[in-house]
Amino acid sequence: MAKRRERRGRRQHRSHRRIQRIIDGADFINYMPDDILHHILSFIPTDLAMRTSVLSRRWRHVWCETPCLDITLKHGAMNQTLTSYTAPIITSFKLVMDLNSNTVPQVDSWIEFALSRNVQNLSVFVRDFTYSKTYRFPDIFYLSSSLKLLDVTLDFFDMIPTCTVSWKSLRNLTLRFCQIPDESIHNILSGCPILESLTLDTCRLLERLDLSKSPNLRRLDINRQYRRTGPIAIVAPHIYYLRLTYSITPSTIVDVSSLSEANLTIISSLLSPLTADGYQTMALEMLSKFHNVKRLTVGETLLQILSLAELRGVPFPTLKVQTLTVKTEFVRSVIPGISRLLQNSPGLKKLTLHTLQLSHDIMKMHHLKGLYPDQCWRSTCEVFPTSKEIYKMLGCNDATLKLVASFMDLVLRNAKTLERMVVWLGGIYFNGDAPWFEEELFDMVETLSRNNNVSILLKQSNC
Repeated sequence: MAKRRERRGRRQHRSHRRIQRIIDGADFINYMPDDILHHILSFIPTDLAMRTSVLSRRWRHVWCETPCLDITLKHGAMNQTLTSYTAPIITSFKLVMDLNSNTVPQVDSWIEFALSRNVQNLSVFVRDFTYSKTYRFPDIFYLSSSLKLLDVTLDFFDMIPTCTVSWKSLRNLTLRFCQIPDESIHNILSGCPILESLTLDTCRLLERLDLSKSPNLRRLDINRQYRRTGPIAIVAPHIYYLRLTYSITPSTIVDVSSLSEANLTIISSLLSPLTADGYQTMALEMLSKFHNVKRLTVGETLLQILSLAELRGVPFPTLKVQTLTVKTEFVRSVIPGISRLLQNSPGLKKLTLHTLQLSHDIMKMHHLKGLYPDQCWRSTCEVFPTSKEIYKMLGCNDATLKLVASFMDLVLRNAKTLERMVVWLGGIYFNGDAPWFEEELFDMVETLSRNNNVSILLKQSNC
């Protein structure tokens, strides 16, 4: 009887010590289920995940069953991955490969390998340092019933499928730095019957993007910051969200009749009398196409273009915007544009302002110098500084207080239906040595909010 109690006591002691080791973290990770270990390994590149096989017997085959692979190949192949990998399905596969005469077959092998495991999320980035630009995806790449998300970056290769595309499960498609003519994008879109989101980032050869036969497509993101990139014309009657970024050649909006949210960013060099007319016409025509948009985001360059139109007496379209987000500084060159945008948004309920964060961004603001006579400025604009003046006044608390107050007063006078205003001020506006300043600033906001029956929220960015 005594011996049984002694053995039971030793077993309990060993069990207690084992539990204690787990609690202390000495062996905690080894007792995690495989699913959790696979999830952990999915956050690191596959070559690092493979190295965990030498940690212990427990880890020897863990990486082989990880459903997420992240592979970067610059010189040679990782043949061990192909031969040792045992997971029946790949949920996520990311491949980055430098292309040369020896690696072209490897790119095809990796793509076929991923598709053979019914990959769901596929990201391919092929870089070409030979400048031959001759690589083409194999036909099997365009035939997959498992793909749900596809992200392709091609270093300006042609993406021209020679077969009929069949991506029946694809919902999200991103194409970056591809050369893709109109007939190719039509082939691709025809093979994606349930596509919901499309991103085209710096794609060449594309002239007309017609999404009229893609009724499930709801989100469109187009980036055109370089010359010879498209599309030039956009027909997208079913999309709800459009994000358009461009610098030189504007896109023509043919049909976005279902659009409810738009984010428009123009990135350009200094405006001049030679370019101003084209930008002004483009901006006003684009806004006229946004007649059903309820949520709109604009940046400082567009606001300056709208300021130019306002000072020239050009009529503005009336908008149905209820939520407006602007990204700019409190500088004189944007004030007429903001004022007119507020006045022509009679249903506006919420305004959010994001000020620029770094002083060098402020110096890149356009001055619109020479585009109109000085007498065009009205007294409401003269209280705001130029981009050079605002740079000099940073850190001056009295000037900042007056500037913020002037902007809020401008908004409240021009947005009669406004219910909520959120202003994000960068750290450049605050002087940590003067705590009274923040108290006075928030007191001013509280007074304006109470007197105008508008909720005003002032926030300080951590940047």
